Formats: sequence, C-alpha cells, structure tokens
Amino acid sequence: MSLTGRIEAMIAERKLSPGDRLPPERSLAAELDVSRSRLREAIQQLISRGIVVSRRGGGTFVAIEEAARSLERALEPLLPMVQGEAGYWRDVMEIRKSLDTDAAYYAALRATDLDKERMTVAFAAMSAAEGGNPQSQARADAAFHMAIAEASHNVVLRQIVAGLSELLQQSIAQSLMQFYRQLDLAPALERQHGLILGAILAGQPDEARKAAADHLAFVEENLRVIEDNRARELRASEALQRPEFQGENLS
Repeated sequence: MSLTGRIEAMIAERKLSPGDRLPPERSLAAELDVSRSRLREAIQQLISRGIVVSRRGGGTFVAIEEAARSLERALEPLLPMVQGEAGYWRDVMEIRKSLDTDAAYYAALRATDLDKERMTVAFAAMSAAEGGNPQSQARADAAFHMAIAEASHNVVLRQIVAGLSELLQQSIAQSLMQFYRQLDLAPALERQHGLILGAILAGQPDEARKAAADHLAFVEENLRVIEDNRARELRASEALQRPEFQGENLS
C-alpha cells in the first residue's frame, strides 16, 4: 500500500472526522516508519486531493470536504471534454488566471513556516517528476498549486481549487503532452515555478502575483502557437489530398 493509502487507512481506522487533527509529524513519521520528508510529500499529495488541510498555527487536519466534493462532482461531466478536446484549455486558462494569481498573492502575505516548507517540498517533487509521463507530472504540478492555495489561508479559494483539482490535472496533462513537442520549454516552466515560489517565500505578494501571471501567459502563448501550427499542418494535409494538388495535375 502506498504511503498516502496508509495515512488514509489510519484516518478511517481511527474514525477521524472532518476537522480532527492528525498526529504530530514526528510521531506520525515514527509510527509509519518513514522519514519526515517522505511523510511531508505524502501529506502534500493528500492536501492536493482535498483529503487533509493544513492550518495557520501548525497541524494537519481531516478536511471538511462537502464543498470541494460537490464542486468536483459538478465538474465531472467536463473531464471527457478536457481530455478529448484540446480547445477547452482556453476555458481552464481563464479560470487559472484568477485563481492561481490570487492564491500566489495571498500565500506571499500569509504563508507560515510550515506552509513554506510544504510548498518547497511540492516544488522539489514537481522538479523530480519532470521527464516522466504527463499524468505524473500533472499530479505534481497540481499538488504544487494546491500547496500555494493552502498557504493562502483563504478557505473559499482553497475549496474551489480542491474541487477543480481533477479538472486542472487533466488540463495540465494535456498541456504537457503538447509541450513534449518543444522540449526546450521544460527549463522555462521550472524557472517560472521557481520565481513564483521565491516571491512567496520572500513575502512579496505583488511579485508573486506577477510571477504567476507571467507563467500563465507563457503557457497560454505557447499552447496557442502549438494549436495554430497543428491547424496549419492539418490544412496543408487536407489541401494536398484535393485532386488539383495531385502529382499528375501539376505538369
């Protein structure tokens, strides 16, 4: 069983209710016989899935899930469209321009030392996932942005991001599949995420918002270029199938 699965099993076995606190990090790591860094990574994954939350002042708690789960259920019909239609990235991007920039701004204002540690761990996990399959990278990317939303300490923003988690993961995965055609984009994406994190850790809200906005503008522009190139290739391919473009008619 995965470490996240073991933690979820522990929550169920102990009948912990929404709002109940998990054991302190040190004792939980000892109980599960894992390093504290591994435990932090697992906790961050659970946060990104909306299973647990961190709170100002320290501590990890079982999440009060109804709002996030309701939103997630409402968005389920969109998942096949996002997976199958590249054009839907535009709709997701419009939402991310509001959520991601605000989350970065408020995280820079309010992040605790524990929040900063979790964001740093999530960033490291995202960097380590680079070069893997798009779904794994997307999960790590979404977990990083979820860590930022947690650090904003805005419960409404956090619940919205949690509810959008699966949709965001699918959208990010689709984007990464497109970016595989342009391998030189990976260093730029990592650098942009680093700028977002750096501004948050430095307590610079305006810089954090700008770094998030610049990152999304970069992603949007490159997706648009890739989409335009694909459309051009398709038009050229279809044109070459027309009778007037066949070889025997060109002499």
